This record gives sequence, C-alpha cells and structure tokens, in this order.
Amino acid sequence: MKKCLILLLAAVIAAPALMAAGAKEEGTYQLRTSTNLAAGGTIGKGLTKYTELVNAKAGGRIKAVANYGAELGNQREQVEMARGGSLEMVVAAPGTGPGTWVPELMMFEFPYIFKDNTHYRRVLKGLEAEVSARVRPFGFVAAAGQSQGSRHMLTVNPVTKLADMKGLRMRGPNAVYISMFTHLGAAGTTMDWNEIYTALQSKVIDGMEASPSMINSMKFQDVAKNLTITNHIIACVYYFYNEKWLAGLPEDLRKIVLDCADEAADYQARLDDADQDDSLKAMIAAGLKVHELSDAADWVTACSPMLAEYRAKGEQWNSFIDKMLVIK
Repeated sequence: MKKCLILLLAAVIAAPALMAAGAKEEGTYQLRTSTNLAAGGTIGKGLTKYTELVNAKAGGRIKAVANYGAELGNQREQVEMARGGSLEMVVAAPGTGPGTWVPELMMFEFPYIFKDNTHYRRVLKGLEAEVSARVRPFGFVAAAGQSQGSRHMLTVNPVTKLADMKGLRMRGPNAVYISMFTHLGAAGTTMDWNEIYTALQSKVIDGMEASPSMINSMKFQDVAKNLTITNHIIACVYYFYNEKWLAGLPEDLRKIVLDCADEAADYQARLDDADQDDSLKAMIAAGLKVHELSDAADWVTACSPMLAEYRAKGEQWNSFIDKMLVIK
C-alpha cells in the first residue's frame, strides 16, 4: 500500500508528463524540492526559507514548492526522483544520496576527523565545486552544504564507556557508520531515517546517533531516554539539483536559484547553532538523561584505523580524502 502511494505521489508530481530540462509550465519554471527530514528541523526550516526566497526574488517566474519527511518516499527514492526529473532538487546527505554512485562522499560523515562545526562548514563550502564535479556524470549539481551538528549516541540503556557499546544494535545511515560501530564493538544496521522511531520503540535496535536538534525534531527521545555526548561525527546535506534543469534556466534565474541556496544555508546555520542547545535543554527538561564518557580518548583510538582502511579503497577515495584534509 505504501509503495503504491509513493508511486501515485510521484506520478502526481510529474503530471502531466516529465518536463524537458528547464521547460516551463504555463509560463513558469517549476522548482519541486524535497527532503526526507522533518519540516520542523533546521534543514526543513532552511528548505522552507529557500522556497520563499526563490518565489519572492524570481518575481513569479519560478514556482518553488517543498516536500518533507517521507511524503515522497525515503531518501534514496527522492534522490532517484531528482535524477529522473520528477524533482528539480533534492536535499540529501551526500553519502547516502548521490553516494550511491559516488561512494567517497561518505567521507563527509567520518568519525573524529573534523575539529569542530566551524571547520566542518569550511570543508562543505571548500569542496562544493569538487562534489559537483563528481556527481555531474550522474545528473546532479551540488550547492549550499549545511551542517546538521555534532552527533551523539542515543540509546535505550545508558552508555558511559566504550565497553557499554559491546553488542548493541545501532542504526547508522551508511557504510562508514557501520564500520565505526564495528570498531566500537557494536553491531550496525542501516535503515531509513523515518523508520527509526518504530525500530527503537519495538527494540529492533538498541540505539541510534544524531545531533540533539535532529533527535528532538523526530522525538526519538520518547523511546530512548539516554544520550551520551560523543561528538563522533558531524553530518551534512547539500542541495542536489537536476543538472539538466539547472543548465536550462536563463542565466539570471540560475543565479537567483543558487544565490538563494547560499542565503538559505546561512539561515539554516544560524538556526542550527541555536537549536542544538535549545533542543538538548528541552529534552533534558522532559526526562532525557545525558551521560559524559569516562574514556573519550579510547573512542578516538578505536576508530583511528578506519582512515587507512578507507584510503585502501583506491585512488577515487584517496584523492577526495586529500582534498578534504587539506582544508583547515
């Protein structure tokens, strides 16, 4: 039933037929966008701001609309829709979005290699052209990288030291997370973002990890009451445009589309910095228990072999890692 609904929604969005790149409907360019994240999170609010900016600055020549959560299916399905032309832009994590075809983009979510969120945002901006070059053969252009904040472990039972991770079933979005969990002694499993709440509730998994803002946006703390401050990974999204659609816009509209993306990214950054603190305080007030690690250095040490393991995957990975690490 769910699959049929997803297909129906995709058909409605594409109706009456998939437009040629940059084509108009009733004299207006369509900009259909989507994210698998909640409308109430900072990425969702940034996307709302983005569509408002485009609609205002394009003076009616572009009609921008947004979808959130699982309205159009999971993240992979949304990425496929953007690649095929049913969407003009998808907001996706690079590693679990176009990372299907460009797996080295998973390096954006790698444990213990970024100093802090300020450094991470420099990396996102500095690698924008490189990401675009790597995803363009698959029909995308990347813009407006946005941090989702430092991530921590949310678990059903308390975790205060590395040994507490042994045997835990932990959700992670891609292979880097699964490898990290293995190095930490846990068992990783992948599932879509919108499946986590039920999986925690039914004890299919023992925990997951994300930033406070992301956790609070989905109310995962209602079914897992322990948060361990680990700062293990910072995650991100980019705006991935259908390359043919973007190239088919008049130059002035293309500039508006991309300038508004940068403006929305700046807006999301301000929101996110404040919301991480506010979300953590709100969750604590509602009963979340927060734990500090007694052996934080051991977590870094446990994950340290991973970089050499990923460099061993070949030149495609090595060249991207080198470009990433040179940004200080």
